[in-house]
Amino acid sequence: MSTETQPLQTDHINFKDFDKGYAPFAEALRSLGFNWQIALTEDLKGFCRVHGGDAQLFFRLPAATQGPAGTEVTERTVISDLWSGVSETLAVNRQKQPGKLIKVRSMQLDGSTLTFSVS
Repeated sequence: MSTETQPLQTDHINFKDFDKGYAPFAEALRSLGFNWQIALTEDLKGFCRVHGGDAQLFFRLPAATQGPAGTEVTERTVISDLWSGVSETLAVNRQKQPGKLIKVRSMQLDGSTLTFSVS
């Protein structure tokens, strides 16, 4: 059974600055119904859809049994990893199109799969 939600607009999230971007990103994920504990048993996947094309897998975060340096896995570590995955995807897309402003416009969640659209 799919838990897919309607796309959520994300123009207000800053994916360049963790201090500014983390809280709105975390809130957006929560509003989509994201349960960070899914990361303990399932790989998290990030698909990127560029200019309305087909979504392509850009990152996969393996199910986490422990956080960095053996620390406990928390909501913050899981969401931080997702934020980094989206940020790195944007950096790759910017390299392909230098000088062009590329932003995440919307996100959709289906279980452990995050699909985000950029333009």
